[in-house]
Amino acid sequence: MNNYKNERFENQRVELSGSRFHGCTFSNCELVYRGEPSPTFQDNEFIDCRFVMRDAAIRTLYFLSNIYHAGKGGEEIVEQTFTDIRNGNIHGAETSTISPDTPNHTLEG
Repeated sequence: MNNYKNERFENQRVELSGSRFHGCTFSNCELVYRGEPSPTFQDNEFIDCRFVMRDAAIRTLYFLSNIYHAGKGGEEIVEQTFTDIRNGNIHGAETSTISPDTPNHTLEG
């Protein structure tokens, strides 16, 4: 995990996963998130930046897109998710398994 404090990132690709950013400025950057441990941000500034999703992160966006266009009620579920994000009301948990290679990602082998 990298800790960045009061640093300036300009015209570069910044890998976000697992890092901490406090008081940093990002200008004209590609912010890369791969779906690994979430980065933490506090008191930062973002100027003309964009997200680049990779790996598990892009799969999550494809999932949301598929639900949004899946049929009746899908759009509402995704819109409610974004409302929850805006309100700081995120639901869910990050878990790990004893046997991560099991086909259904449960603790049962």
